[in-house]
Amino acid sequence: MKKILTFFLILLFSGKVTSQELNMDPDEAFSIAREMAFDSKRQESKELLTRITNNYPTYGDVRLFLAVLYGWEEQYKLARKEFQILLDQEPQEKEYWVSYIKNEMWAEQYSNVKELSRKALEIFPDDPDFVIFKAKTERDNRELTRAIQTCKKFLSKYPENEKMQEFYSSLREGFVLNQISASYSIDHFSDIYDPMHYYTVSYNRDTPFGSIIGKMNVNQKFETTGTQFEIDSYPSIADGLYAYVNVGYSQSSIFPGWRYGFQLYKSLPKSFEASAGIRSLKFGDSFTHILTGSLGKYVGNSFFFFTPYLIPSDEGWSKSGNITFRNYGENEDIFWAITAGAGFSPEINRFGINAETLPIINLKSQKLGIANNFKIKSVNHVVGLSLSVSRQESIFDPGQYFLISSAGVSYSFGF
Repeated sequence: MKKILTFFLILLFSGKVTSQELNMDPDEAFSIAREMAFDSKRQESKELLTRITNNYPTYGDVRLFLAVLYGWEEQYKLARKEFQILLDQEPQEKEYWVSYIKNEMWAEQYSNVKELSRKALEIFPDDPDFVIFKAKTERDNRELTRAIQTCKKFLSKYPENEKMQEFYSSLREGFVLNQISASYSIDHFSDIYDPMHYYTVSYNRDTPFGSIIGKMNVNQKFETTGTQFEIDSYPSIADGLYAYVNVGYSQSSIFPGWRYGFQLYKSLPKSFEASAGIRSLKFGDSFTHILTGSLGKYVGNSFFFFTPYLIPSDEGWSKSGNITFRNYGENEDIFWAITAGAGFSPEINRFGINAETLPIINLKSQKLGIANNFKIKSVNHVVGLSLSVSRQESIFDPGQYFLISSAGVSYSFGF
């Protein structure tokens, strides 16, 4: 009998039978709609649920199931519309808020999650579920220090809350305020140049406003050893918006005298991220300006992104770029990656670019590289290994090429 009724309902709600009213018990219709949804008949289920809500607009359980079903189908805007109706009807119903926030998390609309969590906390003060939602948003927005503070503030009032304790423990795993790193890499050339060596030591401090990194770079090339000092920072500006700010100084001929950088990063819908920025390198008495940016997309734990470099000059534009695929582990420090690139940029400053050689920097170059950062003992101890090979046009004999084999190793310790 139930199969016959289900067949009749499919005909009815596919438009083959029309009616102004639902002439059946809404509970029975809801039960059949659920069976349809779990029996791979989601479209028919949504049509039946919609008809029920049209005739019984305050039947909250039906509208909630319809909203969640839209979310399963990644129809987040339609789900959002149903959740808004539910909250207008019953703003005190916690389940509606929780399901709505989960829908926005699936849609990766983290600013919406944060705003909904704030509104929910006005109705349900100090509710651990909504505090955790708020902290998750801060974590996903690369504001891990703020997420930690949100949890600590709650636990100072309710130290025995097990749900928050569990989330706080998972959040703090691998979280460090300080990180010290050291790296070494070498370039080996098939022709012209002797091997070049690069050393870097850095200290990273995480703050509520973003991380600040101090670096000392030492290069050995062209029978010269030079040192450069840099400061990087990644200030958080607003939800989904942060910046990169850099300044560097060196008195060595193998580094630019001054180096400046600024870039804005913005999270976009559907897990995209875009950025735009500039680098300015002072060689001698003149600056070279490099326009850059990025466009990337997150897919699960992976991130695809493209980074271009454009240099204006009297001879035209020098263009280069890289495409990178990166797959993350427990946190953003642990990953493996593959990168392919083309074009030459003094951003790397591999060959000691100066004011005299800048007019011919539009050289051809291709590069392929792999990298792997992995933990040892814990995520606070990370080792990085990298290998790459480049085919580079000669700066002295355009049209002639040589190969560059590169290898690098790094170690970072967080505390």
